[in-house]
Amino acid sequence: MIKSVFLVLFFSFVALAAKLPSEIPKCDYEEHECIIERTNWVLKNKPGGIPAIKLLQFDPINIPSMSIIQGGNSPVNIDLQFKNVKFYGLSNATVTKIVGFKNTVEQEIELHLFSPQVSLIGPYTINGRVLVLPIQGKGESNLTLDNINVKIHLTGKKVTKNGKDYLQTDNLKLTFVTSRAWIYLGNLFNGDKTLGPTTNEFLNENWKEIFGELQKIIEEAFSQIIQTLFNNVFAALPYHSVFKDGSA
Repeated sequence: MIKSVFLVLFFSFVALAAKLPSEIPKCDYEEHECIIERTNWVLKNKPGGIPAIKLLQFDPINIPSMSIIQGGNSPVNIDLQFKNVKFYGLSNATVTKIVGFKNTVEQEIELHLFSPQVSLIGPYTINGRVLVLPIQGKGESNLTLDNINVKIHLTGKKVTKNGKDYLQTDNLKLTFVTSRAWIYLGNLFNGDKTLGPTTNEFLNENWKEIFGELQKIIEEAFSQIIQTLFNNVFAALPYHSVFKDGSA
């Protein structure tokens, strides 16, 4: 799911490959095993970022805000807001497959990642109904996903500036599957010592049905976050300059 935010670091690495330090050599176009190896090395060894190439800290990642809102006749009818939360687990993620990164900007690109566990931790507010249960609260939250497989697909769009081609996208789509979700919402019902624990237990016992109702909205929320960050990074350098055989 989250991170989601996963691609931010991969794309930061690729986009700034023209200025990578010597310990992280460039790759050729479509040299997927090379790109995977370099990216995984960065994920495992540089969670605090690489200042020389403007790669920011990525474990944890700070997310200023994220909304999960669902209404209508859904059995999960909620307004869930996260503010200034942190996303953990990217340094334990592994890129498993890449499609694309050809010598043309306008192309289909796909990335697959796996992480044994990721967590979104921080302040939340919630109002609404989950299945048969009314829910209301404001406090600290912890959403943890086990064994998460993420797929990100995008179509590259060429933007030319000063004779150089840049990669941008307006249709990035993120999807994921997970083997288990763990949910904790603190201070439910103004800290009620009976309703709070009972509701958290209910959420965890029914996590599959709850996620089945909310997954598309969660995926859309993280797709927007990743797309914005992705486009910001790739606006900085010409696409071809990040590859071994590209122009500087």
